[in-house]
Amino acid sequence: MTTDEGLPRPDIDLAEAERLARDLFAVTGTVRELGSQQDRNILVSTGDGRVLLKVSNRAFSRAEVEAQNAVMRHLDAAGIDVPVPIASIDGDDIAVREIGGEPHHVRLLSFVEGDPLIDRAVLSPADAAALGDLAGRTVVVLADVEHPGLERDLQWDLRQGEDVVRALLHHVPDDGRRQRVAAALEAVGEAVGPVRDDLRLQTVHGDLTDDNVVTRASRGVHDLAGIIDFGDAMTSWRVAELAVACTAVLHREPNDPFTALPLIAAFDRRVPLDDAEITALWPLVILRGAVLVVSGLQQVAIDPTNDYASEALDREWSIFATAASLPLDVAERAVRLALGRPTTAFDPSTDAHAFPAVQTAPVDLSWSSDILRDGDWLTEDPERREAEAADAVRPGTGVSITRFGEARLTRSALHSPAPPANVALGVELFPESPVLVSAPLDGVIERTPSGRIVLAGADVALVIDHLDDAAPAGSRLRVGDPLGSVGNRSTVWATRPDVAQDEHDLVTTRARFDALRSRYADPTPYLFGGAVARPTAAPSTDLLSRRSRSYSPIQGHYYAEPPRIERGWREHLIDVDGRHYLDMVNNVTVLGHGHPAVARTAERQWRLLNTNSRFHYASVAELSERLLATLPDSFDTVLLVNSGTEAVDLALRLARAFSGRPDVACVAESYHGWSLAADAVSTSTSDNPRAAETRPPWVHVLDAPNAYRGVHRGDDAGTAYADDARERFDALRAAGTPIGTFIAEPRNGNAGGIAVPPGYLAAVTEAVRAGGGVTISDEVQVGYGRQGSVFWGFEDHGVVPDIVTVAKAMGNGHPLGAVITRSDIVAALADQGTVFSSSGGSTLSSRIGVTVLDVLRDEDLQGNALRTGGRLRDALVALAERHPLVGTVHGQGLYLGVELVRDHDTLEPATEETRLICDRMLDLGVIVQPTGDRGNVLKVKPPLCFSEASADVFVSTLDRALTELR
Repeated sequence: MTTDEGLPRPDIDLAEAERLARDLFAVTGTVRELGSQQDRNILVSTGDGRVLLKVSNRAFSRAEVEAQNAVMRHLDAAGIDVPVPIASIDGDDIAVREIGGEPHHVRLLSFVEGDPLIDRAVLSPADAAALGDLAGRTVVVLADVEHPGLERDLQWDLRQGEDVVRALLHHVPDDGRRQRVAAALEAVGEAVGPVRDDLRLQTVHGDLTDDNVVTRASRGVHDLAGIIDFGDAMTSWRVAELAVACTAVLHREPNDPFTALPLIAAFDRRVPLDDAEITALWPLVILRGAVLVVSGLQQVAIDPTNDYASEALDREWSIFATAASLPLDVAERAVRLALGRPTTAFDPSTDAHAFPAVQTAPVDLSWSSDILRDGDWLTEDPERREAEAADAVRPGTGVSITRFGEARLTRSALHSPAPPANVALGVELFPESPVLVSAPLDGVIERTPSGRIVLAGADVALVIDHLDDAAPAGSRLRVGDPLGSVGNRSTVWATRPDVAQDEHDLVTTRARFDALRSRYADPTPYLFGGAVARPTAAPSTDLLSRRSRSYSPIQGHYYAEPPRIERGWREHLIDVDGRHYLDMVNNVTVLGHGHPAVARTAERQWRLLNTNSRFHYASVAELSERLLATLPDSFDTVLLVNSGTEAVDLALRLARAFSGRPDVACVAESYHGWSLAADAVSTSTSDNPRAAETRPPWVHVLDAPNAYRGVHRGDDAGTAYADDARERFDALRAAGTPIGTFIAEPRNGNAGGIAVPPGYLAAVTEAVRAGGGVTISDEVQVGYGRQGSVFWGFEDHGVVPDIVTVAKAMGNGHPLGAVITRSDIVAALADQGTVFSSSGGSTLSSRIGVTVLDVLRDEDLQGNALRTGGRLRDALVALAERHPLVGTVHGQGLYLGVELVRDHDTLEPATEETRLICDRMLDLGVIVQPTGDRGNVLKVKPPLCFSEASADVFVSTLDRALTELR
């Protein structure tokens, strides 16, 4: 192992490299140096492609170089893209040339095309998992490779890592950093020592990091495509390959070592880790970071012109510091949890209590809290709001107590790209007046550096903040002895005694909490006896399995692994861990989630009466009058139903009865509902892949009037599409099947908010009516003020339809829809019987419908759609100028669509990229989904209370996701 004198790179310049390529391999071309720590890598670009000239460090023997070639060939044969040796003029894979008076091994290797993974600014959890999977595949393939040249005395072999760090530690100039590395090294030795002999050996790449993995674009997505640089191939611990790979994610998010967990889990799926490997893994990650730090500083000291080594110094320190920030016991539990093999949590037991005779009440600060309402948990002073909640539930002179492990809404935040630090590691006590506390265990009184009181027992320590009249430090207490008194607020932690003197946070993230259960227990049993129950949230995967067993999967759900959403506020959805997601898809809740006016209306009306519209009451008349007041005078009657599907189905029946003709014209790529009739006129293949096969003969589909990617484009597209429609109508009339009904959205919502080009609807409406037909404007998605400039979408086109259908927004999530039309059209259906919907026009539905209209007016939500939607659209258009993947931005107001394409000429849809962006944005706290038949449009239709701040967050998050995808 060479450490003291180091390994300076071979001393050659580009001119010499050019001669080596020509004289040894008969290759000529332009040359450019690539980075390397200890070798020289020269890229040679020839007329036939690119190859790599590699001059190995003089310290490496021929056997070692031959072993590297053998490893590369083995991986190549297994289908992994790696460099492979190219024979020299003499027919050998390895040539020898004296450089600086010393023989050096020179090779020509095929060049693995692609972009280095290290160039990616961020690695998403999916990217990290892909790297772990690649590392696992590599280990599997190399398991049977043996070669004498792999038995190396190498400073990068983690079996020698502790010796390397000790030998080179003096190169760390900063005293504080040097002490941190030394302390970490001691902890690593204590952790790895007991399992060293149990760690399995095999051939490894040895440097499988983001430096040595390349990506290539495949269908617009950059996949991990190959592995390069086999200079560190050796026999070492199998788990060392994983430890090295973990460092690739740690320097990107310096404060979060948990970003390595998806990588570790993916590796484990390929190569199941045993207990010894799990125990050793994180210590080896820290050790790798330490080796990088000291080796990098040494390399710069002996080779000051090595820019590759110099530029890596900050990154290498970040790797070490991030890995070392996680205590080893916590790291091991986190890894075991990620692998589904958790250790037992720290849960000591007790029979004694600090407050044996005090009444208590739990304070619910979670997603299910009834005390927290109307968004009042979103405060800059969470302590005050928590105290108010505690006061509200405290039983008389008793104590209210918060709950251990509870994800507090009060510690959550809006617009965060990361999960919140809101899960309680301790509990807080809120007595009405000071309460005396008895020792619930035998122990010694200690004080932390910050002044907290510790009662340290044999198996557990209680750490108490704000304990008055405490016994002096060093006092030995027995169960029942006076411990002190608690005033108006105190925090208590139950920890392992060996970590009691640490500083303890009140809250942490869910992932860290689960890992920190190796150190923290619920203190409640020591205080009052028994744990305070908190909402039990089954893991989302378990609940998803239950759902699929009992609730038909045909009804679908967003995301392969969806968060469990149980609460909402305005334009935010909240999961059971209190994380707030920005909701970009919920056009149903037009006013926003949890609107207090709707909640008050629903509660009051339920208490008064809920019955159907065959009874006589005021609200059904009020709602109908309010709806008619928003429409032109020709509309004079309303029919109330439960949903958009029912509204469309009924509208089709009315139109058929009035026109006397069964044939219906609709446009491609549209969705109108799922009933037999509504589905028949729904042409979108994303909703019904067999739409064309199942379409009845009375449905006639017109081309989607899409001026961006349709058969007609540009300013005259509306006229051209209308001409096509008229020709089709004439042909159908001539065939004896004249059109009786034309149904369309005034903006194609399902396709992504795509505009119907000017002139189209007016011309088609005129043609349909001239032939004796009826027109239906389906406003279920795009109406009700969503477009900002108009309340109803048809108003944009200067036409007045015969029938309007609406739902979704009408009830802000309550099932409510309507068909609005003329009395003469309804009269045509009278001889077929009455129309009745059990709850469509009920007292509750009608009252909620009126409330929604009130709030739309009082909060000027249509105006907000215009203003905020305009700001959002402008920002998205500007974003498109920076990201070629964005083809165009559709829509207006708060019904927008961001269409993603791979080519601006062919408009090839970026379907896979759209899916990946949606998944990544979920990671970053934004819920957005693909729409359209090609699945390449981001649907942007949030609640109309959508704020400018939320608009800015959506754009910046999309910007980040698009940047990461490059």
